[in-house]
Amino acid sequence: MQISQILHKIDSGDIALPEFQRGYVWTRDQVRAFFQSLYRGYPIGGFLTWSTKAESASTRGSGPEKDGTVQLLLDGQQRVTTLYGVTQGRSPRFFEGNQAALTGLHFNLETETFEFYAPAKMRDNPLWTSGYPDHTARMSSRGGHLAR
Repeated sequence: MQISQILHKIDSGDIALPEFQRGYVWTRDQVRAFFQSLYRGYPIGGFLTWSTKAESASTRGSGPEKDGTVQLLLDGQQRVTTLYGVTQGRSPRFFEGNQAALTGLHFNLETETFEFYAPAKMRDNPLWTSGYPDHTARMSSRGGHLAR
């Protein structure tokens, strides 16, 4: 499944987080390392979901807004939340945690590295870019990984 499809399924309520899952606990260092791994094409692991009836699912956030079935995210919540938060510029509806871990990630076009915003280093430096359209738009068609 493409990364964009996963993000769309979160927005549509097709993927939700079960109530028993912990909140978001990743640090900025983990977020940065995750995006660096994506960019380099390293494996990021899989996601485990469980299909169940939406009306009987106990979920975090506003819950599924659909009839039929919902995919409860059993494994991969930290990775999915990171992908969603950084690329969409907002947290998913099931988010509970430190919002600062998902904001301010920048990419250096010369060194091809990710770092969180540091004004003295990045302000007015055209080699640093931020935001989904700038550095993650280069997703390849090979599984949705970021292209080098």
